[in-house]
Amino acid sequence: MTQSMISFVVGLAVLLVIAFMLAQRYMRDHKGEGITQWLDAHHMRWMHHKH
Repeated sequence: MTQSMISFVVGLAVLLVIAFMLAQRYMRDHKGEGITQWLDAHHMRWMHHKH
């Protein structure tokens, strides 16, 4: 692999680790909620605001 490819893979791995850690922390803080309720509450709300 070239050096740029290696740095790309390492950067991608770091981003995945950060995302995983944030997801773990969120799930620990919101044990009662399932992922579907979380998605519906936080991401799908704008879809229901069609006037």
